[in-house]
Formats: sequence, C-alpha cells, structure tokens
Amino acid sequence: MIGKLEGLNMLDTLSFDAMNTTFYFSVTSCKITNWKEVMQGWVRYVETEWSRFRANNELGQLNQLEVGEKVNISPPLFDVLQRAEDYRRKTHNLFSPYLLPQMQFHGYKDTFPFEQSQFIERAAPPMYNKETSPFLFAQNTSTVTRAAEGQIDLGGIGKGYTVQAAARWLKDIGEVAAGMVDGGGDITVWSNGCKEWKIGVAHPFQNKIDIAKLHLKNGSIATSNIIYRSWMHGDEKKHHIINGRTGLPANNNMIQATVISDNCLDAEVGAKLCLIETEMNFQNQLQNLSPTCSFLLVNDQGKVLVG
Repeated sequence: MIGKLEGLNMLDTLSFDAMNTTFYFSVTSCKITNWKEVMQGWVRYVETEWSRFRANNELGQLNQLEVGEKVNISPPLFDVLQRAEDYRRKTHNLFSPYLLPQMQFHGYKDTFPFEQSQFIERAAPPMYNKETSPFLFAQNTSTVTRAAEGQIDLGGIGKGYTVQAAARWLKDIGEVAAGMVDGGGDITVWSNGCKEWKIGVAHPFQNKIDIAKLHLKNGSIATSNIIYRSWMHGDEKKHHIINGRTGLPANNNMIQATVISDNCLDAEVGAKLCLIETEMNFQNQLQNLSPTCSFLLVNDQGKVLVG
C-alpha cells in the first residue's frame, strides 16, 4: 500500500525496516522534536520483546511460565494481550493469539523468508479453546499469572497494535495535525478533517499494480493474504493464516483481504476473519467487530468483492 496526503506539501517522513517489513511514517510538524527516535525506539522494542523467535524476551518469559507462576511485564504487552483475548472471545475462537504450537506444527518455525520447512510426521498439537484465558491479569501491577496451558503468538495483532499506538502518540502527544503510520500494510491515518489520504491496494500477485485506490481522512486499513507468507511443508503448501477453531491453514477460496475500520486492531483481525470464515458469515463477523468495517477481497479466481 502507498499513502499520499492530498493538499499538504510539507511532510516529515521516516522509513526503516523492522519485523520483516518496512515501517513508514509521514506527518506534519510534530511538537516533539525527536519523534523519529521515539518511533524507532517503540517499534524496536516490539520487535525485540514480542517476537516468538526470541526465547529470552518478554513474550518468551510468558510462554515458558508453568501453571501458577507469574511475571511482571511492560504495560504495552499487558494491554495487547488483553485486547487479543477480547478478540478471541468476540470471534468465538476464529481469531486466537494462542496458535504458536499450530504455527510450528505447520512448519512456521523460522522468520521469513523461507520456501521449504522440515516435515516431521507427528500428531497435531491440541487447540486452546477454553472460554477463559490461560492467563490471569493483575491490572494494578501489570502482572500475568499462568492459569492453564496456552502458547502465545501475537503475529499480526502485535503489528497492528504497534501502528495504532504510534499513531495515537503522534496525534495526542506530538500534536500532529495530519499523518500516516504504515507497518507493512497495517495503516492508520488521521487529519484535521480537511485533508484526505489516497491509499492504493496492491494486486495479490503483482504488487506494483493497484486493484483499488481508497480515500480516507481518518481511520485504519489492514491487508492480509495467504501468498506472501507461504511455504512448502513436505508435499503441502502452507500459509500463516490459521483458523483458531481447527488449527488448520484457512481455506475459504479468498487469497487477499483488505478491511477498513476506525482502528487498526479491528481492521487487522477483520482481514484475517475474511480469509478464515465462509463468505456467508464473514460479513456478520465484521459487523460484530465494528459496524464501521468495510472490505475489499480477492478470491482465488481473481475476482474482487467489495462490501
């Protein structure tokens, strides 16, 4: 996706690679002069502490807890964990942050890029599908206690949270009148109401071609597809969008989903639901997330669906 703010000539920008993607910031004047250092520090913190590929970070400490053990974590990780659990309950497990064993079972054990993963014949790991969270949250101390088994992979919702939090800081603390934060397709934009962003949605197979141009003053957009992060696992093609009820890669004939909403977390979770849920049901799922959600989908025949 590429965003362009109509009517503003003086924009300050920042771009750097993190989390296996490119983060791009474009803002009007910010009252915090070192905003670029703050943004890089925030994204680097998430990249380091929330990655499932690092055993000794905050997320790794959580995943290694035994039942009854507890750990104090940073307020942002505490917050995103609770939000992820809220989405799991709201979607009745279609979305789940507890899919690390399933990701690894299907061969997603290393960071991208890779084309082939080692196939080991074994039984599929059990799903976490209880009504309650495997963790207890103590609000006053940001302490998390393990109550049951459950392994966390924040994945896309962690990136969406990163984008949303960065945009909120720039708007509220930095008093930026108009801006955009783009974390590899998870995008939040805002303006004083007089300006408009144009955001192109790339074709799933030809990323230099746009299948649509979206116009947005304030809001968020997230795009997911089953092509970019895909690999061969033995003789099977696998991808990273996992159905939280079955533990299997999504297979509903959609290959790309773009969701537009008021905030980046709704858009991020909504895009995944569009790739998991049946065509008859995903619109209800989106409405359950937020009445403001709209979508742009591409199916495996190349047909574009809008709603």
